[in-house]
Amino acid sequence: MAMPRRPILWLSTVFIVFAGSVAAIGGLLGEGRSVPQFAALFILSAVALGAGFLVAALQIFRHFYIRPLHRLAVELRAIAFGRQGKLIDRAQYATLPGLVDALNALAGALDMALVQRNEAVAAATAGAETEKARLGAVLNDLHQGVVVCNLRHQVVLYNQKALGLLRVSGELGLGRSLSALLGMDPVLHMLEVLLRRPESGPESAPFITGTSDGRILLQGRMRLVRIDADVTGYVISFDDVTASVSALARRDALLREVIDSLQGPVARLNDVTCDPAQAAADISTALKMADEGYRSLLAGWWPMADINSAYLFGFVVNRLQDSGLKVNRTGLPIWLHGDSHTLAVALEALLRCVAKGTGATEFDLGADIDGGHGWILISWRGGRVADHTLAEWQLAPISAALGGMTVRDVMRHHTHEDLVEEARDGRVTLRIALPPGREGQDRTDLARMLPPRPEFFDFNLLEQGRPGRLGQLNLRDVTYVVFDTETTGLSPTQGDQIVSIAGVRIVNGRILTGETFSRVVNPGRGIPRESTRFHGITDQMVIDKPPLAVVLPQFKAYVADAVLVAHNAAFDLKFIRMRERESGVAFSNPVLDTMLLSSYVDGTPENQSLDAIAKRYGIPATDRHTALGDSLLTAAVLLRLIDALEAKGIHTLDDAMTTLNMTWELHHRLQAVL
Repeated sequence: MAMPRRPILWLSTVFIVFAGSVAAIGGLLGEGRSVPQFAALFILSAVALGAGFLVAALQIFRHFYIRPLHRLAVELRAIAFGRQGKLIDRAQYATLPGLVDALNALAGALDMALVQRNEAVAAATAGAETEKARLGAVLNDLHQGVVVCNLRHQVVLYNQKALGLLRVSGELGLGRSLSALLGMDPVLHMLEVLLRRPESGPESAPFITGTSDGRILLQGRMRLVRIDADVTGYVISFDDVTASVSALARRDALLREVIDSLQGPVARLNDVTCDPAQAAADISTALKMADEGYRSLLAGWWPMADINSAYLFGFVVNRLQDSGLKVNRTGLPIWLHGDSHTLAVALEALLRCVAKGTGATEFDLGADIDGGHGWILISWRGGRVADHTLAEWQLAPISAALGGMTVRDVMRHHTHEDLVEEARDGRVTLRIALPPGREGQDRTDLARMLPPRPEFFDFNLLEQGRPGRLGQLNLRDVTYVVFDTETTGLSPTQGDQIVSIAGVRIVNGRILTGETFSRVVNPGRGIPRESTRFHGITDQMVIDKPPLAVVLPQFKAYVADAVLVAHNAAFDLKFIRMRERESGVAFSNPVLDTMLLSSYVDGTPENQSLDAIAKRYGIPATDRHTALGDSLLTAAVLLRLIDALEAKGIHTLDDAMTTLNMTWELHHRLQAVL
């Protein structure tokens, strides 16, 4: 192992002290000093030399053992509060190999159950992925009907194949409304999905619809038409799947009949000991094979695409506007893979069933990635639901236009999993399994390559006022607004300005993704290409956007009296504080900084970037270096840090503010020393 730079410096210092001592002794001898004087000077030089060696030895011990142990404690804390499936890098702790091996063995034992579940899920979804890949290779737009429409849904182009598939003549013509030909609900839904997608996402997605008279069922794919980055219309390519669905329905009925007819005898055989065991085993095997064949058939055929859970839940909330139900969108948005139209309709039907069956009027709707598998979570206050009630809810029809399809049919189209019920702390949660999406990875990979923003310490956190009675609240009971900004550059005092500001609200420990704030801002100056590389915002995108003087009062109204939270809060607040006077607002809210809180939890200011903390706690980072994406990621980090703070005895907002101020002071002094 090569000797680090600092230990070499320490040893060099000791050598200089020793050489100086020898030179001094030689000089004294040359001046004819007496033997007692020489002895005294020799003893002093030896003591100085010994002290120098001791200091160097202590520093070397600190470098090779104390600091690695400190970093190891940080990694262990991250594993304890969320990170799963990752072991400690043995190469990073060359002086502590035995300890790292023992800790990795412990972490591996804790993760074994999760690994086994991941393998089971991967095996179960492999067949569906294969079928979807085959479907993508077979589809060819040249052999399909094509209709092009403007945003008023008027036909501007069509081909002869479309005439043949729709079996129309005069009804299809230029300038005619598409609603005269197709069922528009899936079309409008898919158009909204594509319009909400980020610019980096794909601009096509599949869907199912029918002709307006219900005679023909169509499988289509929509793609947006863009001219100079503006959406001016859409293209639909489609094919007639009426016969396929009819055959599928007949096979579905046959499989259901077989399954229903076998379930009763199997149950009786299992209860009667005198029946042959082998016969019971054969019937059970046949039942499982028939059921698996039915599931694979549906999952492999149905059209799927990646969709962001925030958009999906927005569609559900819109469909429930007149229902009297309150739906809170919670947690971080994630990418899922499925048919967004049937999922939205199925979730609406399921929520209505739950409300009718339990009397609940308020629900939380969220999504999660667990063990490499996607989940939709429906939660409400109440007691556990009976199994037969769950079965009834899953058999609820969702739409007459989809051939009487049920909630369970939609679930089976997407995965082999049934509805899962969990009850904890007076709340019931229904979990619906979905394949995870693959979209959004490009920006995440790019974010990993971008350098972090610099730390600003001219914002004096020690001057924050005490929050009074608010400070006595438990950290989990405080209302937060977690925010982030994107800017033209890194120097607010040299003219750089905000180009985007966003925030998300946390209430009672829940991230309310349905209550976000996101604005693009005209900075009044050009945006450098280097900055656009970070956040993707160009001069063209801000031409018609309002200035910060207009947006900042809107953000203040959104924040209200919540506690502000940001990562490296001094950076974002520096830009805001410099524009408060001209905007006519002032942000006097208490402020928490996740960078400093994490530094306190880990006991070190090192490696406290947002990406590093998220990686330690196993939080997926999507849409990095966008104001809203970073706000959502910081919100998830805050909730993990609250768990870690409570483990250290920090329970109230007052406790956290005191800890924050103390950590900032220590950090500030350390920076001054270095």
